[in-house]
Amino acid sequence: MNEQLAQEIRSNLSGKEGYDHMSPSSLNIPIQKYIISYICSTQAMRRKNKVGYKAHFGNLCGNTAQRLLSKYIFKAAEKEEVKPGLLETIFEEELSILNRIEPKDEKDAQCRIEMIPACKQSIEQTLKLVKHVFNKGEALTSERYVHHKPKGLILDILGRLDFESSDSFLELKSKPINFRKTKNGLSQTIQKLPENIDQCEHTYMKQVAFYWKATGKKAHLGYVNQENFIVFFPEEERLEYYYDQLIKKAFTIQNLLEISKGDPKVMAKYVEAPDLKNFYYSDLTEEQIDIVKELWGV
Repeated sequence: MNEQLAQEIRSNLSGKEGYDHMSPSSLNIPIQKYIISYICSTQAMRRKNKVGYKAHFGNLCGNTAQRLLSKYIFKAAEKEEVKPGLLETIFEEELSILNRIEPKDEKDAQCRIEMIPACKQSIEQTLKLVKHVFNKGEALTSERYVHHKPKGLILDILGRLDFESSDSFLELKSKPINFRKTKNGLSQTIQKLPENIDQCEHTYMKQVAFYWKATGKKAHLGYVNQENFIVFFPEEERLEYYYDQLIKKAFTIQNLLEISKGDPKVMAKYVEAPDLKNFYYSDLTEEQIDIVKELWGV
């Protein structure tokens, strides 16, 4: 692709604000959702998407653990040294940040209250997991941006590491408590951890494979719930496979961008209409649903 067309495409992304990168998470969503979120929607529109309590559960676990265990946490390109603090104090600070975000609905608001005990227990398991993976006394960093751009791709792929040492990294995944509404209130079910690496979600494996390729460091994929933790060490052959899958998705999107010159109306002609009942679309705003109707007529 010539640079003039590449620049035209970049300028058409993010609601014509312009966009210059992909991410492992954006490459793990359906192409239809990618068109809605990263081609049609501006950054301000994306920030209006309301996620459920499970995403916040994971952020509480990860953010609290990072502040307790990492020596440095990156804020964009700036590396900040972490000030020591007590678990309960840090948790309350992170919770206050979460509470500024509006819940999706009434049930989600209740779940965010009821999840607190399970979240605290999961943080304890996260601390055990990180200490199990990394050598004692080793200086850790969190949230460092890493990037990788395969030959021929016009958009960089950019991601952030949960925990990183001089030669290893850990991608952390929490299994939040499940809630089900009953006539007596909310019932709770603990999510099981995968028992072996073949049970790990493919989306997570693709993220790990990307970080492995971008850093050249030893890869770890860790899971926690409120009762336990488990960590996997993907072998190189497996990582290569999932990396290839992620990059194929990136080039599929690029091919659509090339034939459409970044015009979402043209792209929609080559992609079937999204199934709005799928959980991937549960965070769409009314404005984005109107985009779906305009592009696919549904």
